[in-house]
Amino acid sequence: MTPAQSNDPQGNRADRRTFLASSTRAVAAGAVLGTAGMSSAVLARSVAPGGVHVTGRETIRVGLIGSGGRGKGAAGQILASTAANVNLTAIGDAFENRLEGSLKNLSESSPDKVHVGGDSMFAGLDAFKRVLDSDVDLVILATPPGFRPLHFEAAIDAGKHVFMEKPVAVDAPGVRRVLKAAERASEKKLAVAVGLQRRHERAYRETINKLQNGEIGELLVARVYWNQGSLWSIARTPSHTELEYQIRNWLYFNWLSGDHICEQHIHNLDVINWLMGDYPVSARGMGGRQVRLGPGHGQIFDHHMVEYTYGNGLKMISECRQIPECWNEVGEWVHGSSGSCNIGAGKFYDLKGNLTSDNGQQEDGHAIEQLD
Repeated sequence: MTPAQSNDPQGNRADRRTFLASSTRAVAAGAVLGTAGMSSAVLARSVAPGGVHVTGRETIRVGLIGSGGRGKGAAGQILASTAANVNLTAIGDAFENRLEGSLKNLSESSPDKVHVGGDSMFAGLDAFKRVLDSDVDLVILATPPGFRPLHFEAAIDAGKHVFMEKPVAVDAPGVRRVLKAAERASEKKLAVAVGLQRRHERAYRETINKLQNGEIGELLVARVYWNQGSLWSIARTPSHTELEYQIRNWLYFNWLSGDHICEQHIHNLDVINWLMGDYPVSARGMGGRQVRLGPGHGQIFDHHMVEYTYGNGLKMISECRQIPECWNEVGEWVHGSSGSCNIGAGKFYDLKGNLTSDNGQQEDGHAIEQLD
């Protein structure tokens, strides 16, 4: 994933780097943070039992489960950006070649903080178990999301603090498994954080607070977008089993990704759920495959449009698309009785479209996320 880069000299925005660093500091302080969920379920709890270190050791030991682009990026950000003493001590991935490449990259970027040897790097679909059996305090869960409920349950049962990427599941049974495991995490006072970083950005929080306090009057309609070009794919080779091929191309298969409403558009949908303090009660939509027609692109659609309705009658119009050479937009808008707001940019407008207030956020909201 390519995190959004802030151009705000006051540090008003939080990208993946600062979010991960602050999450690790919370673990070091012994805090309990639960944010388990897709856009349909977010828990937030905080218990601060003083400045107790995770284990009484001077160094937090981190294990990485899933060493693709997201996992490698998350681990690198924690090692580079966290004030606390943090070492990477175990790493696991389904594929040995990816494991070795990511470990080499992390070792070069943070040589003093990577302490992974031959007995603490694991390949195969059961690699997550071996990472959890090692002496780590915190695990990063960054495999394809279809595996997330299983891995999260196992991490909590093993008594590990967790940072996991969104989405936390690809279907309703998976979400229910995660919610049950989150309850156990709370009982055990384990820290859990999910990569829905917009909720942790000061500028987003300020904008949401203004909207909830009537900055543009009664909220009437919302618009959310994750429209971008096409994404990568890995060609099938004679050595690939069907399972390996699908896992390497996980974003194209529903059992692994949940399709791109779940995998990418979750960020935008979650912002409006946050704003409303509620979830939609109904949804009507359409979608299809316009350019990704061959079997190499699995089952997912390449475009969707959905109209969501909240209990108070507010409508949210949702678009997401992965088609090249089209209009691109990633962000959230809301319209009210006295004006409108570009939430991602922190800009407020009157009914004539004149700018009335500016929180100084990045104009385009967030950088396009490249699934990896």
